[in-house]
Amino acid sequence: MGGSLEKAREMARRLDLSAEGIQRRKDFLRIAPEEEVAVRALVPFFREHGPEFVQILHDRINSFPDSRVILEKTHSQAWLRARHAEYFVELVSGPYDQGYVHNRLAVGIIHQVIGLGPEWVQSSFALFLEWANALLRADPASPCVNNPALPEILLKIVFFDSGLVMDSYFMAERERMDVLSRVFEKNVEAVWILDGQWSVSHANQTSEKVIGWSPEELAGRSLEEFLGKEQGLSSLFTGEIGKVAMEEGHWEGSLFLRHKNGSLFPVWATVNVFRRHPSEESMYILEFRDRTQEQKMQDELLQKTKDLLRSNRDLEQFAYVASHDLQEPLRMVTSYTQLLARRYKGKLSDEADEFIHYAVDGAIRMQSLINALLSYSRVDSMGKELVPCESRVALQNALENLKMAISECGGQIEAEDLPVILGDPVQLMQLFQNLVGNAIKFRSPDRAPVVRISARRDGKFWLFSVCDNGIGIAPQFYERIFVIFQRLHTKEEYPGTGIGLAMCKRIIERHGGTIRVESRPGEGSVFHFTLRSFGEG
Repeated sequence: MGGSLEKAREMARRLDLSAEGIQRRKDFLRIAPEEEVAVRALVPFFREHGPEFVQILHDRINSFPDSRVILEKTHSQAWLRARHAEYFVELVSGPYDQGYVHNRLAVGIIHQVIGLGPEWVQSSFALFLEWANALLRADPASPCVNNPALPEILLKIVFFDSGLVMDSYFMAERERMDVLSRVFEKNVEAVWILDGQWSVSHANQTSEKVIGWSPEELAGRSLEEFLGKEQGLSSLFTGEIGKVAMEEGHWEGSLFLRHKNGSLFPVWATVNVFRRHPSEESMYILEFRDRTQEQKMQDELLQKTKDLLRSNRDLEQFAYVASHDLQEPLRMVTSYTQLLARRYKGKLSDEADEFIHYAVDGAIRMQSLINALLSYSRVDSMGKELVPCESRVALQNALENLKMAISECGGQIEAEDLPVILGDPVQLMQLFQNLVGNAIKFRSPDRAPVVRISARRDGKFWLFSVCDNGIGIAPQFYERIFVIFQRLHTKEEYPGTGIGLAMCKRIIERHGGTIRVESRPGEGSVFHFTLRSFGEG
């Protein structure tokens, strides 16, 4: 009620209901000051007989389903009975000043807010007058015995009161419609109201920005004028769109409309069906927005995606062909340099022995790099179909391959129960072998390596963690370690090709997951990665 009183004070200003404005209304109804005082004689009478009228009023309320439902949603019947009894006592209590006026304006605002129509307000006052006049004339103890003019005075007071309620109701309704109108006209989408024959009854101002036609130019035109030939009304709205719209009251999807300049452009449209009355024909609200830029961006993104896929395929093919074709000449170079080393070591100068050593070492490293590149390029092209597989078994196979390395350093591997996931068993084995192998390789010199593998459910994925107590990684290198051939240490410190974690990343991404690392230099690292679960997620 407090909020309604604030609105009522503002409304009183706009209705010119100052003290002078209120008096002017009284003058129109010829309510004299002495009559305002005289009508107070009815207060005890109405307070005594009020419950009788409240019962009559509520019988009327409950006889109309619309009003009964509205009032039951907003207030309890017990509260309403008490308020109604008090309302009609206030009607004759006065004084009819600004406080009284604000109270009555608030009543009209509340009726508008809850959706109780003005006809109900009018009927309530009419019912009250009918009851009050009959009772005042029939009851021998009525105040009218001493003042026969009281029924006429009461009538003028009721008109004064109901006028305030009705004025505030219609002003509140007009303000609501003004807001809706502004929303309609300034909507970022074009909005058309169409009659049952799909002709434009009204279009908002945004329509001109979207389709080039002003609201005045659009009025009365058929929607068919703006549709492409293949989308004519006969085919469009008797087909799927019309069927869905009529059955569900709503349809949305893509259309092409014709701009005023003659060009067709794509829009995203919604159609809502409504009727003012069940007996009337359907009307439609069509809302649409221009998707030209959106469509252009989608087309460009699609083309870029196709280009990227083609580029990736070309790169994979290049990497495979290059590494494969280099294998034979490199094997020859490696074989002959090793032959030179065996045959002439110690027979030439120390400098010649050093040169031969470098040549052999370089050839062997080159062969390792090419083999690694070949494996990397085959992750997608040579990968097997993703099937349900035991990640525990993949880990066991990886540990079997690393058995000697683990034994030599006294390493300890601890694994929790691992889940069934959707994956390529061979690649999962490579994934665990690379991660555990790195933990063993990059171990701290002052302690035996300990590696813990665990997994927990994360929606439709499993989040795996491989934790070690090794040398750790500085934060600035978190991204670099997953790039192919990027090494943080020399080959003399830690042997290898620098492709292991890049392989892990590529395998995990092929499986639809992600990988990241957390680490404390000198204490150890944790590699977190996700793999899609098999079964319910």
